Amino acid sequence: MKTTLLNAFLAFLCLLSSTVESRAQIPITFVSRTNGLWTSPSTWTAIGPNGIIPNVYPLPNANNTIVIDKDVRLNIDYDVSGSSGTLTVTEEGLLSHTGQFVLTIGDQQGNAQQRITVGARAGVALNLYRIEFYKALGTIGAEVRTASCVTIGNNSNLFLPSTLTINGNLIIEQGNTSANGASTGAIRVRGKIFGSRNSLRNYDFINVTEAEDPSVSSNCNVAVPLPVELVSFDAKYDNNQVIVRWATASEKDAATFSVERSSDGKNFSSVAVVPAAGTSATRREYEAIDRSMRSGLNYYRLKQTDLDGTFTYSQVLPVQVGETQQKLEAYGSQGNLNIVMQTPGTLQQLRVLDPMGRVLYSETLSEGATGLVTRTVPMTGGAESRVYMIQAVTSQGVVNKKFMTVN
Repeated sequence: MKTTLLNAFLAFLCLLSSTVESRAQIPITFVSRTNGLWTSPSTWTAIGPNGIIPNVYPLPNANNTIVIDKDVRLNIDYDVSGSSGTLTVTEEGLLSHTGQFVLTIGDQQGNAQQRITVGARAGVALNLYRIEFYKALGTIGAEVRTASCVTIGNNSNLFLPSTLTINGNLIIEQGNTSANGASTGAIRVRGKIFGSRNSLRNYDFINVTEAEDPSVSSNCNVAVPLPVELVSFDAKYDNNQVIVRWATASEKDAATFSVERSSDGKNFSSVAVVPAAGTSATRREYEAIDRSMRSGLNYYRLKQTDLDGTFTYSQVLPVQVGETQQKLEAYGSQGNLNIVMQTPGTLQQLRVLDPMGRVLYSETLSEGATGLVTRTVPMTGGAESRVYMIQAVTSQGVVNKKFMTVN
């Protein structure tokens, strides 16, 4: 009897292992659907060969296509690899870390591939603990920051017209690494540069600086405290005003915080300036009030400026002022549809149809959603121009929107 139970248990383990392994090999496109942890299935819409896959998140060592247009927090080590794995962070996206987790772009096998694309935006798009590039091609149009080291090696080639701030060391491995900054790029290393100095000649039109800060350990598993550690940032509309609150765990040589507002999420202006604590090792809480906002959707971000004039931006937060009007918009190109839905009611279902009325994408929101809902949906048809009908079913009726992708 014991032998029979043992054999059954071993067979179950083999089946479970086979299921996990097979899932890791299936090409899946993951699109962030809400702010959240990497390992939370509710953070993602997962699209497999046969449609939506429920209750999954991107596993390491898989052939995943990742599209991030929300605030996603990395809480595992993850590698963008496989035969065609990629990571795209859009202009609205942010990928940040929750601890000492490593994001690896590419792998040691095969030829170098385009692995990472980061859209241009004001402020940090990648705020991670550690990044490693191996045989990886990438385009990084927004600021990137790490708490520890960055490794670039094995035929990696980065187009970096933005700033890479490394609060650790830069490790350059043999293998013809290169970076092009289009005269606006910068790599700022708080620690030291290790590896072949000769390889720096392949870093064209890019400003590479090495501070050699003695507080930076040569051990890449040791994080370096940031000048300001922002632990929360929130904005909400209440009683005819927008209340913006934030908190820091520590500050070093911090001068000011500036609250900035935008009506389109791209062009910002300052609405309040709050003095920082300067240098502090304890939690500090701040608040600012904005009474000059316009009716409709407003966007807020925080600009933190140090005593030496350097500054960084927080994530961007949307705030609805006044009554929400039911509105459906779409934009995108090359087969990717970006859907923005605003409703004072409850959004129950989103569908995308082709001109023949065939359903190409369908999502049912079991608990519903009120206010602003966004989705990025990769569509078949790639680079060709196509017409789609987008349909949103809400508690206040059905809204339709016709949209064409362009090359």
